[in-house]
Amino acid sequence: MSGNWQRRWHPLLSQWVLISARSAARPWSGAMAISVTQNQPEHDPDCYLCPRVTRANGQLNPDYQGAYAFDNDFPSLSADAPHDASTNNENQLHRTAPAQGHCRVLCWSEHHDATLASLDQASMRAVTRLWQSEYASLSARQDIENVLIFENKGVEIGVSNLHPHGQIYATGFVTDTATRMRDAQAAHAREHKGESLLQSLLNDPHTQSDLMVEKNQWFSVIVPFAARFAYETWIVPHRHVSSLADMHNEELDELADVYQRQVRRYDLLFQRSAPNITLLHNAPCDSARQADNLHWCFHLGFQPPLRDPEKLKFLAGFESGSNNIVNPVQPEQAAEQLRNIDIKQWQP
Repeated sequence: MSGNWQRRWHPLLSQWVLISARSAARPWSGAMAISVTQNQPEHDPDCYLCPRVTRANGQLNPDYQGAYAFDNDFPSLSADAPHDASTNNENQLHRTAPAQGHCRVLCWSEHHDATLASLDQASMRAVTRLWQSEYASLSARQDIENVLIFENKGVEIGVSNLHPHGQIYATGFVTDTATRMRDAQAAHAREHKGESLLQSLLNDPHTQSDLMVEKNQWFSVIVPFAARFAYETWIVPHRHVSSLADMHNEELDELADVYQRQVRRYDLLFQRSAPNITLLHNAPCDSARQADNLHWCFHLGFQPPLRDPEKLKFLAGFESGSNNIVNPVQPEQAAEQLRNIDIKQWQP
């Protein structure tokens, strides 16, 4: 299948993605992405996320071990958002609505120099249990409509604290991306007698033959047909589950194992502790569209910002102005590269 000058439809986001493999060969004289995340100390007394360190708000971190969560000291959203920012539709040009929510920080390990790739199996599985418990707790709140769990990893994407951690933004509204995804999945279910959009994508013959990276009992790792990033992958469950809360222990264990294998693939592909943006797409938890939320299929997305070990992918003029992302790597080629990586070669 051609990877040059082709538009591909992204069914979850309802937008076109440009696949332009020839652009990867363009001469490059710009900045190079150099890894600076190596040789971190096991404990950093100046790191606000390490055990036994006093955070910026004056609170002392406990001597925690393993996965640990706490409220973000500098939240982008708050349950205490001022009520004078209530919804105002009188002026359609200057509409406002409350920015209420709850922000959490999730430390993967007490060790400052760890990554999810380097954790032992028990510690990695504890992380998926933390994801589940945090989602279940936050999604049950009456003031929360959407729970996005994510990890920003690497100074290349602007991370200021290298301690292994993720975040949760539990919002009092359904985010724009979640709204697009829900609309697409609900429409697909209506048009295909209740069939899940993600399950349809997963079971598609082209996905199975050319876009599959790994397949196990409970999950598959695939490169999306309309991947927006050069080596983007999704972890998709074989059983229809709307959120982490619906997963049983065996699924959570395998999710941890599959997740770790995939980040190790990225480390090997990019020859470093690879930067990444990881997104856990759980169903919205608002009451207004509960029926549509049932058609949502949980999936986990990796969006590595690297095109190759030394080049970052930037969204510049055309992509910022058009909202049509240009992927310089053919998704089928990316899947083959990732599939052929020998994970046994990974070393801390």
